[in-house]
Amino acid sequence: MTEQEIKTRLADTWDNLPGQALLTDGKTSLTYQAFIKEVELLAACLEQHKVTSVALLADNSLQWVIVDFACQQSGIALLPLPAFFSKQQIQHSINTAACQLLLTDNPALVAGMFSLESDTEANAVTVQRSTESGLYSSMLTPLSFYRITSTGEQIRDKQLPENTAKVTFTSGTTGEPKGVCLSRELQWQVAASLTNAVSPMLTGKSKRHLCLLPFSTLLENVAGVYAAMLGGVTVVIPTLAELGFNGSSSLDFPALLKQISRQQPSSLITTPEILKGLVISAGQGWQAPASLAFVAVGGARVSAGLIAQAQQAGIPAFEGYGLSECASVVSLNSGSAHQAGSAGKPLAHVRVSQVDGEIFVSGNTFLGYAGDSSSWGKTRYATGDIGHIDSQGYLHITGRKKNTLISSFGRNISPEWLESELTACVGIRQALVFGDSQPYCIAGILPQMSGGQAVVSDEQISAMLAKINLDLPDYARVKDWFYLDASLFADPRFNTANGRIKRKQVTAFLQPQIQGMYRKAS
Repeated sequence: MTEQEIKTRLADTWDNLPGQALLTDGKTSLTYQAFIKEVELLAACLEQHKVTSVALLADNSLQWVIVDFACQQSGIALLPLPAFFSKQQIQHSINTAACQLLLTDNPALVAGMFSLESDTEANAVTVQRSTESGLYSSMLTPLSFYRITSTGEQIRDKQLPENTAKVTFTSGTTGEPKGVCLSRELQWQVAASLTNAVSPMLTGKSKRHLCLLPFSTLLENVAGVYAAMLGGVTVVIPTLAELGFNGSSSLDFPALLKQISRQQPSSLITTPEILKGLVISAGQGWQAPASLAFVAVGGARVSAGLIAQAQQAGIPAFEGYGLSECASVVSLNSGSAHQAGSAGKPLAHVRVSQVDGEIFVSGNTFLGYAGDSSSWGKTRYATGDIGHIDSQGYLHITGRKKNTLISSFGRNISPEWLESELTACVGIRQALVFGDSQPYCIAGILPQMSGGQAVVSDEQISAMLAKINLDLPDYARVKDWFYLDASLFADPRFNTANGRIKRKQVTAFLQPQIQGMYRKAS
């Protein structure tokens, strides 16, 4: 979508919805017309400082979305910073994206982090404008502006490809972030395709999308906010604390359930772990709102069994697949096209192909990585994911190419596939599958805890394993297991900053236990 097409479609949609809130945080609501006025005010503020790249480190809020749109309107590249990034990752990201300003709703987060000078001129403008519109004071979350002096020698044109509107950093498996550069058109094209796919499922007078994931997560930013706006859906924005989040991996589930029940959303975006919690809660008496029509599940592979459990519990869950390098969503199941166990059909704007088992995507790929000009201008992206497209056009993702286990019988096995089946079981919090160069697979299992005790016994875990194995091919069956220590998943030696396991490191660390399991069986 071009800039003019985006503006026209948004205006046409919301002109037909006079008085309906475009955004609300539960305390303040903005119509489309009020939102655009706020965007224009902030854009004018940013343009006065002649910056080309801005970093944003803030909680989910109305203000976050206004900053996003103001940067787009002014041709400024926006770097959304995840709150879970380490100081080193934040410093690396800001330097790589050549940011000249940092906007934050919590100055304490950046205190002492790196060389920053408070931009008194920017803050003066903020104070002055607050008397005119209430944008930065009574109405919305205040933002502090900081001039970044440590990257003064960086030149945006050397760091970012032409037309970069957003730089989204993913920590990957090594922990060092890579900045994915996206144009405005790339992001909105994904949103438009999603709106076309999902809108038929959202019926009723009151259509509301409840944002559960941080806006620094591209999935919520594009598939949540943008797609909802194009579809005439009100975007509901609680703070992450109101949703029960504390850090990147701690969640107060009763608080999350309270928000879902209170807000009565028609759509949500979740991760497999959150969906599993919703399913468990439904089994304990919680009822999903009758308004809920579409729950997208992404971020990691999800078991077909968990999707089935969710739908049986009245949670309309649908698996999708995407990557930051493709501006988020690539494929999606929906009410009109759904196949259990698949990642859905590719969206209309992309082309998906398979080469030697690896999935390639073209038609909507990123501009390149920040600071790496050798990656710029490519039109086809090798995802590193293994999978296939079936005869009906559904995409199936089975794991990561580099994580593939090869058994001693020469069979290729995706550990993610088996781990998703294990973690779909009630009582199993985490699972890691091993078996490279071995005759069969084994698993390390971390059970869910309550009151300091595991909620499942050894016998129950073994019974779950036996049941899962009935539906697995013989070469992929998990024939034994051992307990994992919870500290493993909090140790930075074995996890990236956003919680992805470092398989090579953890396998080496657990090698004595792994080898002991195989020796015991011989």
